[in-house]
Amino acid sequence: MAGTDDGKKEGKSLHGGSSDAPDKSAQRKREILDAAMVCFSEEGYFQTTNRKIARKAGITEGLIYHYFPCKKALLQEIIEEKFRHDRSPAQRCYTRWEARFEISPPTRETFRDFLFDLGRATFEGLDRDRDVLRILLSEYRLLDEGQEPLFPRLVMERSMNRFSRLLALYLAAENFPDSSTAMKDSFFIGPIVSIFLFQDLLQGNKVRTLDRELFLSTLVDHFMAGIAAMPVGKQDEKSGKDSSI
Repeated sequence: MAGTDDGKKEGKSLHGGSSDAPDKSAQRKREILDAAMVCFSEEGYFQTTNRKIARKAGITEGLIYHYFPCKKALLQEIIEEKFRHDRSPAQRCYTRWEARFEISPPTRETFRDFLFDLGRATFEGLDRDRDVLRILLSEYRLLDEGQEPLFPRLVMERSMNRFSRLLALYLAAENFPDSSTAMKDSFFIGPIVSIFLFQDLLQGNKVRTLDRELFLSTLVDHFMAGIAAMPVGKQDEKSGKDSSI
């Protein structure tokens, strides 16, 4: 019994293995991903080899294949990780507001609050993941799955579609006419990503610092005005109901 107790104190299982092996495995995988991210950012995908990644991570090259079958799988894991609901600031924002709107339908005021919150969260995520964006700008087509690239698919499935659902809730709650939300999400998220890419990645310090709060305020105003300008549906015309904001 004493030996068993000693084994537990030392973190050993009854079979002689380490009880914290899963933690060590996850840590090793994390180290490989971090090293790959640095190498991809500094040298680009094509110039990076598994040998360079292994050297950066302080491991043997063969150990990489224990966790990832190829270099492409490493890049795919890095990108997918950025869109996980529990990690991305924008995804956490969606989760908060989905829960809130499930309890209380969105109003003009609360939907505006959601847009501001999402805008700030989007900028936060872009700031944090700028190295990934640099890779994606030139090399995201590497991750084609059949005819559909991985990155655009993830954007649609885990971001744009969630925006469309919340927008549809707002349109229904405010009695706006039925209208497709397929393109309206890009009218809000698109300008944020575009201005970030232009100023922070392409121009660097050569341009004046953007006042993000002023930018978001203007964007939200224009987006809400665009919703108000949508044509009135037939049902509203018959009832005489005012569908303006």
